Amino acid sequence: MMALLMMFSSVAGIAYAPQAEAAQVVITEAVQVVDGGGVNDRMAAMAADSEGNIHVVWSRNTQHLYYTMLDPRADTLIDATQISNSGSHRAWHPDIAIDSEDRVHVVWTDKSGSHSIKYTMLDPTYDDLDGSSGDDFALSVVDDTVVSQRAQNRDWPAIALDSDDGVHIVWEDAYEQLGKFFNQPQIYYSMLEIDSVMMDAITAIDDTLLTPIIGHKGHPDIAVDADDLVQVVWDD
Repeated sequence: MMALLMMFSSVAGIAYAPQAEAAQVVITEAVQVVDGGGVNDRMAAMAADSEGNIHVVWSRNTQHLYYTMLDPRADTLIDATQISNSGSHRAWHPDIAIDSEDRVHVVWTDKSGSHSIKYTMLDPTYDDLDGSSGDDFALSVVDDTVVSQRAQNRDWPAIALDSDDGVHIVWEDAYEQLGKFFNQPQIYYSMLEIDSVMMDAITAIDDTLLTPIIGHKGHPDIAVDADDLVQVVWDD
């Protein structure tokens, strides 16, 4: 089972921030997003679009990737829908971002076989938004696409979008061609540009090592600022 809490946030130009009681910041009680019954739903990530709709992705039984969409009142618009392609998969650690047209961009790790970083793009307007499950084929603007798959393992992808809806992805990766880092994971980066007409993700910047220093790097996160500069943070 997954649950959602909505909270109120405000910013004021003051130096002192008094403690707030829970009742002052929590708008709703916890809302059940999905009841998986006997399945294991975990590793949820969420984002909100320009209309306040809520988009959630997660891994089910660490196999397939699932998606649901809720309205601002947390009523279901698209029920739990498998968005990873059919076949054998091991979906881990998804992340999600919403672009300027309220389309949904998702990245995750597939640990079946040689670990890969994968990406897909959905357009919820292709669904009737009647609260039932959707269809991956109908929702997908860009089908499941391998961002990176090489020797060694990779995990923990994170995604952010720039003002032109360019897709920026970082992840933890143990790949090293020259053996300089003793197989300790480093942080890698790629950028994709979306061709919505051809329904394709075009690689603008391929796998790029950001941390060429010996030491264990992990769990990156990413943001794009108002000047479209890419900001990356990680464990070291």
